[in-house]
Formats: sequence, C-alpha cells, structure tokens
Amino acid sequence: MQKLAKNNPIIKDIKELQKKASNDLVYIDDLSTLKLIPKYNLELKTFIYCDEITYHIDTQELIEKLTSKATNTYTISKSTFEYLRQKENTVGLIAVVKYPNFNFNSLKNKEFIVVCDRLEIPGNIGTIYRTMDAVGKLGMILVDAVVKPQSAKLTLASRGCNLLIPTVSTSYSEAQNWLLDNGYTIYLGEPNLGKSYKEYDYNGKIAIVVGSERFGINQEWYNNPHQKVYIPMCGSNNSLNVSVAASILIYEAALKK
Repeated sequence: MQKLAKNNPIIKDIKELQKKASNDLVYIDDLSTLKLIPKYNLELKTFIYCDEITYHIDTQELIEKLTSKATNTYTISKSTFEYLRQKENTVGLIAVVKYPNFNFNSLKNKEFIVVCDRLEIPGNIGTIYRTMDAVGKLGMILVDAVVKPQSAKLTLASRGCNLLIPTVSTSYSEAQNWLLDNGYTIYLGEPNLGKSYKEYDYNGKIAIVVGSERFGINQEWYNNPHQKVYIPMCGSNNSLNVSVAASILIYEAALKK
C-alpha cells in the first residue's frame, strides 16, 4: 500500500478539496461521519489512514471496512495527517466520497421541506441538517447557496447528514416554482409577523423557509402565496439564531404531522 508524503499531488488535491468544495466529491475526517459510509453504502473514492497510530479495535474494524470499500487506499504519517485534518479530535482517518446525485425528483415523496435561503454559516446549516435528521423524512432546498452542500465544513457541522438528507441547491425562482407547482404550503419564518408557530396545524405538504443570518428571507418570497410564522420572544432580543429558530419550527411542525 502506498504511503503518501505531504508534497504528493494526491495530498495537495485533497487539501484543496477540503478548502473548496467540488460538485461531486466530499472530504470527511470526522469519525461519526466516516461510520456512515459503510452503513449507508456511500461511494468511497479515496480512503487514507495514518499508519503511525495505534487504533482501538472498533476503529481497526472500521479501517478494514473502508479499505475494502474504497477505490483507492493510502497511508500517511502523523505529520501529514496534522496538515490535512480539520479539527483537533479526529482519529487519523480521511475519506473522499462521491456526493449523492440528489435532484428535485429526490424530494417528490417528501411532505416536509426545509428551505435555507442564502444562509452563510456552515455551522448553522449543519445544525438544521441534524435537526432534520432527528425528526426524519424531510428534504432540504438550499436557495442561492453561499455554502455548497458538498462543503467539508458543512459535512463536519452536520455530522454527515448533508450526505443522507435529499438536498437540492438552486435559485429562488426555481425553488418557489417547484414548491407551488407541487402543492406545498410555504411558511416564512419571521421575527414577529403572522401567527405564532403554535397556532398552525401544518397539515398537508409544507415548506418552512428560514433566511440569511444578515439579511433575512429574500423579499420575493412574499410576492407569492405564503403563511408567516414567528416564535414569540419574551426577553430583550427580537429573534433567535437561525438554526435555533429553524429547529423549533421543524420540531413543532413534525410533531403535528
């Protein structure tokens, strides 16, 4: 098995993938996300592990599974792994997987869609993905995305849920048209307009839209049929972090469906 040095072109390509998302490949170095690869039969293009680390028996078994599944497997030194890794508590394993081929057809059987409109922070989108995964059977639309769904930072923040939840990254107009053409009631997350989130029954096919951390929801959403939903605030602030607000709305709607 080939051992890759830090200056190897393969390492340079992987480092670039970590920094800048491609359209069809995803960088992973988080253990919980790596475990999803065999569990959900994700297509593993490249697997790399550090051969200078003594691994726990469970991790050794995972290495064997990933080695047998990968198109290419390599080893690296500790120093090369330090150069590549995203966070402090990773375990010496790196994978590059093919991003699933999601499209609008992937959403057709989803009665509940979450729409993230121009969100900019991977951590916020990742938290929303994890909430969606917790309630199950949801789909995601990223509108005019600042963060690609293939982003390494988003994959880390979502613990790989971006690889499991059907996601379409598209423009506002395409998202709006598809939702209306397919009979979704659109709920726009608002600081204080419309009805409290407790007052809706969320029947039928629904889409909850949450907006940019800086600018809120694109005003064009208001030009088409919609409902406004807000979360009452009792303190001095007038809004919650977008991922917290989205999680509250997702749970409320999911529990009523």
